Amino acid sequence: MSTMLKDFLSSNGFTAEGLIAASKTIENRSIEDRSLAVKRANARSAKKTYAELELTKPKSLGRGLGAAAVTLALDGKPVARLTRKKIVRAVNEMLASKKKDPVEWRQLFADAHIKGWKPKAED
Repeated sequence: MSTMLKDFLSSNGFTAEGLIAASKTIENRSIEDRSLAVKRANARSAKKTYAELELTKPKSLGRGLGAAAVTLALDGKPVARLTRKKIVRAVNEMLASKKKDPVEWRQLFADAHIKGWKPKAED
């Protein structure tokens, strides 16, 4: 069975290994992101708001994709929202290196079962 993600990767010449490598480089925390995470943790312990201390979110998510998560996504199995976000970020990074336009998550996961989503019951 072929999924939209698998078709998209193959049509652009990307591999699962390349996707994992791109994700690991994007999500690796820089020194600025680490210091920002420490400041946010200190703000939480001091019961202060992030807006009060003018703290923003770190750009990286801290950990790249693993082979198991990519395999599940390529097979069309349900994956978590954060995993989908990391896949889209890695795909967009790979597209940017080829000087192509970025894509939205719907273009990669429109056919996938969304984990935790249930259709609304009709009244």
